[in-house]
Amino acid sequence: MPLVSVIIATYNRAHFIKDAIESVLRQTFNDYEIIIVDDGSTDDTKEVVRQFAGKVRYCYQENKGRSESRNTGIRLSQGEYVAFLDDDDIWAKDKIKKQLDYFSAHPEIGLVHSFTDVIDAKGQFLPAETKERIGYYEKAIKFGSDYKGLSRLCIMFLSTVIFKKKLVEGVGLFDPDIPAFEDWDFYLRFSLKYRIGLIAEPLASFRMHGLQSNKEEFFTGRIKTSMKHLAIIDSFAGMRFRRQLRYNFIYHIASAYYIHSDLCEFRKYALKALVLKPLDFLSSRSILHLMASFLPRSFIKIFRRR
Repeated sequence: MPLVSVIIATYNRAHFIKDAIESVLRQTFNDYEIIIVDDGSTDDTKEVVRQFAGKVRYCYQENKGRSESRNTGIRLSQGEYVAFLDDDDIWAKDKIKKQLDYFSAHPEIGLVHSFTDVIDAKGQFLPAETKERIGYYEKAIKFGSDYKGLSRLCIMFLSTVIFKKKLVEGVGLFDPDIPAFEDWDFYLRFSLKYRIGLIAEPLASFRMHGLQSNKEEFFTGRIKTSMKHLAIIDSFAGMRFRRQLRYNFIYHIASAYYIHSDLCEFRKYALKALVLKPLDFLSSRSILHLMASFLPRSFIKIFRRR
């Protein structure tokens, strides 16, 4: 049996997936299997993957979405550890080894992720975007990787994640009802039971291009994930930091509606957040958004541009 199962869920990314697969094959650690879950691609993905016959396991399924694709990969996996790689990203050659070394040094950790750098569609390094991304990571570190911290700010990209497969039973699989932010939901549920570790260096490259999740998916996913975890909080009678947690998720919902330009719903949830944690809300820029939301829409457009 392999020690690590690498799962690449893909859909119509024939022009990128070769780079992803080759970045796994270049790993300095080689006790792994590669599972390609093709979620109903209609391009040349199958032909590209065929070049790696004997080096990967290929599974084709009717289009069910990325959550179900990853769940299929987990069910097929045979390794002690599960690692994900998005079909448009690539790994540093020592990614798996460094993360396994981290597990050995920190046996209490159930999941490890890392920083990423940023590349463009052609694979060229983007220094400004990478610097900005690292800044987000450093901000997230201040909040921590427990449930409270991840409910506030989660900067964790699936292509950097590796976890102990046996822990899935206590966490559950990816939620197919969440179109985006489904990985945030998974990390949140994971953090309720197990500890999460971070290697503070880029071990994967995030590829920026024009074919990623659209704004509507991000809006719906952020709302659904926040609503789901508000219900989870309510279901735990003795949960610590309940008020802060509720504030965090309600704040996410308000922010999502503001970005979506639904000012009526934004005001509804912004006022709920304000009542829960007045000082937190008043110290955020959302108090300006809330005040501006009562102005005529023509003024609001000028305000948002600025």
